[in-house]
Amino acid sequence: MPSVLPGIAGVLAITIVAGLIAYIGDRVGHQVGRKRLTLFGLRPKYTSTIVAVATGMLIALSVTLIALVASTQVRTAFFRLGQINARINELQAQAIAQQNELKTTRGNDLVIPIGAPIVNLALTIRPFQPDDVVLPQLASFFDQTVTQADRAWTHDPYDLKPYRLHSSDPQIQQELKRELARIRDDVVTYPADTSVLLIPIAYQNMFHGDALHFAFQHYVDRRIAAGGDVLASMDVQGGQTLNLLALQVLTGDASRQLVTRGMPPAFATNIAVNGNEAQDVLIQLQRLRGRYRIVAKASGDVYPHSGGALLDFGLVPR
Repeated sequence: MPSVLPGIAGVLAITIVAGLIAYIGDRVGHQVGRKRLTLFGLRPKYTSTIVAVATGMLIALSVTLIALVASTQVRTAFFRLGQINARINELQAQAIAQQNELKTTRGNDLVIPIGAPIVNLALTIRPFQPDDVVLPQLASFFDQTVTQADRAWTHDPYDLKPYRLHSSDPQIQQELKRELARIRDDVVTYPADTSVLLIPIAYQNMFHGDALHFAFQHYVDRRIAAGGDVLASMDVQGGQTLNLLALQVLTGDASRQLVTRGMPPAFATNIAVNGNEAQDVLIQLQRLRGRYRIVAKASGDVYPHSGGALLDFGLVPR
């Protein structure tokens, strides 16, 4: 609040000065009109107009002078605005150049993007089992992850630095206990009878020369689609000639639907297609007339630990 007071005081001062000058101008104009005074030999009505205009100019000048005296920012805006704009443009150009340089120099240097699994491993646990059951599972999974990650990423062309810690290190033991506690504390997401899938992912981008790192991402390992569930559909017209590439829209929609239901994004891209069935649907469509819908269905039950899904296809009237 105190920082606002000087601004309020300045506004009040300008208002009072402007009102005072306007009052003086009004009185002068009134006297000029009443006494029919002239200025520079002009007629009285022109003289009063000049007085009114001069009063307005004086108000504008006084307000400007008060603002210049009271505020450094106003003086800067009046006398250095061109320099400021030029400097802003220069800094913006520098920022754009630096961003482009970063993209150029590091864009091809990216090894593992944020959120990507660093190895093809996953672990399903029952977090509410006793510590002496769950913690050894986490420790073993941690060491497997480190071993495979070091083997996969610490050589050409990736050249990441190896992960030096192991589950036997006190620091890692404490982190694994905290990881388990976080899962157990989230009773809304992970009720007592649930299974939880853990995937090791990069928690920030890793570039050439960076040290390996990872974190465990959690997913409730429950059924997210039953066999026969429709995951995506596409409206078509009978008599159309389509090829299998046209069904890529359906596979993309099915992948996004699986993510919405709880599939890890990295696994949701592992969509296999029942090619013979899809080809039969497209052939059948060519022979029909009317409006139809191609549906993509889960071939069987899908869980996060499934690592992907197989799609069957069907053609139904609409």
